[in-house]
Amino acid sequence: MGSTAFSSRDNMKDGQKQRGKPRGMRRDRDCGNCRTRAVKCDLNRPRCLPCVEAGLACGGYPQRIIWTGQRSTSSPASARQRPRKALQDTLKTKTVQDDEGFLAKDDNSWLDISETDKHSFVWRLASFCHHIKSTNEGGHNANSYPPVEVLRLVSCLSDLMEARINSCPKPGVPPRETSASMEMARHHHAALLELHEALETANPCAILGIAAFAVLEVFDGAFGEWQRHLYGAKSLLDCHCRNIEELEQLARSVTGLTEIVARLVWFDTTGTIVRGTTGLIFEDWHRQILNDQFFRIVGCPADAFKAFVSIAKGEASSDPVGTCFQAMGQLLEIESGSTDWERCANMNRCAVVLATLGKLHSDDATSHRDFAILSAVDKICRLISEIPPSSPFFIHMATAVYLAGINATSRKHCEVVRSYWHDCRSAGVPRYPDGLRRCEERWRQNGLE
Repeated sequence: MGSTAFSSRDNMKDGQKQRGKPRGMRRDRDCGNCRTRAVKCDLNRPRCLPCVEAGLACGGYPQRIIWTGQRSTSSPASARQRPRKALQDTLKTKTVQDDEGFLAKDDNSWLDISETDKHSFVWRLASFCHHIKSTNEGGHNANSYPPVEVLRLVSCLSDLMEARINSCPKPGVPPRETSASMEMARHHHAALLELHEALETANPCAILGIAAFAVLEVFDGAFGEWQRHLYGAKSLLDCHCRNIEELEQLARSVTGLTEIVARLVWFDTTGTIVRGTTGLIFEDWHRQILNDQFFRIVGCPADAFKAFVSIAKGEASSDPVGTCFQAMGQLLEIESGSTDWERCANMNRCAVVLATLGKLHSDDATSHRDFAILSAVDKICRLISEIPPSSPFFIHMATAVYLAGINATSRKHCEVVRSYWHDCRSAGVPRYPDGLRRCEERWRQNGLE
């Protein structure tokens, strides 16, 4: 570095004009590992010498994507439009979608997963990635779609999702915590490198990678603290679409985008409700992607979700009377449910009431407020007992269960809520490790532990 700097100054003294960068300064062609470790790469293929000497698998070399119909020397303003220009003829795969844009069910015989966990978004992502990878193996060339960079990302994500599922303890099988965690970390690192490369070119398929890390954060991280990857997904979408029409157009090129965005919007809203904060990451037009099929999947009526959005936007403070009427409307919609969907729908309606009352404080109506909270918690606890862990809606009950937990007023409430979190942790794909901890903290504060 020092000799290069002195040489540069000598050239300037001689009146010679500098051309290009000094040798050794350019790092954009280094392999992924060398760039991450800030080590000079010798660019040797298939494995560079620094990686061989360090005993590492070479991180692979970046390949810059040149979008169809655009010059590489375009201005920053046109560069923002560059990805959208190529969407009509790139990123197409053989993955099948249904009429409403959601991923069609795929063969899952390749993955060791229970019937219950097939309703998990982890499995949906894993199945989606596996399908793209398997349908494009063997027949890919430089001019085919999806691009090789996308296939590398999808392959890493498929390995990551499969490792997350297969690392879970199986009945009668001794746990391999150390080796499983190392395997998970290795796939996590590889997927991050490929996602970084895709994001550098604002490749819309990077939304799949962001969704994968977002769902892992939902399943394994602090309960409700799901914003980090949602901000990244919103920024990426902003590069390609600014309204629902453009999003739907993009979804015709990026297979599965409809379901991915729907899930991220759902995490955004429910996470805000769980945290008890206000302010949503996604905009109203993003939420238009949610359709009747999605609400059937998650067991939440569309009007209940609309009420959640209203609360998350802070309308309970600006219009407390209107918010109370909205919560009253949810109570009037509660009926004696005979199916798991109806029971889950009733739970979400009760959750709207709890979320609303959590935002309203009045010393003059404390006794009435407490009675309404008790009634909603009682109803949710009864419904928890009626819905088996094998139900497809069981994993989508977490927000309502959490609100019931932090508003619990008796040890019986605590026992029912605790049983739900235990069932989540003992599932084939464990989830929500932080939900019970947060509820127990509140119970100790209220003298229920």
